[in-house]
Amino acid sequence: MHPRNSPKVYPRPDNYYRKKPSLNFDMMRAKIFADRDDKALRVGLQIWIAHAITGIIIGTVTFVLSTAEDESVKVRKDLMQ
Repeated sequence: MHPRNSPKVYPRPDNYYRKKPSLNFDMMRAKIFADRDDKALRVGLQIWIAHAITGIIIGTVTFVLSTAEDESVKVRKDLMQ
């Protein structure tokens, strides 16, 4: 039914939409979740672990560089006096 040519009557005069089944919105019981493989879960877990390791390494390097900078400032200050 074309929206511009249709009369503004509710309920719609055509009932073709009643012949179509509705979608299953219960996602956890849907076929796509019931039949999915464990590979996607494993890959997702590997990505999270890689991100965590990267974050830990970057945080450690940042801490070491910040501490080295503070110590070098203290050494330069002591040498200036």
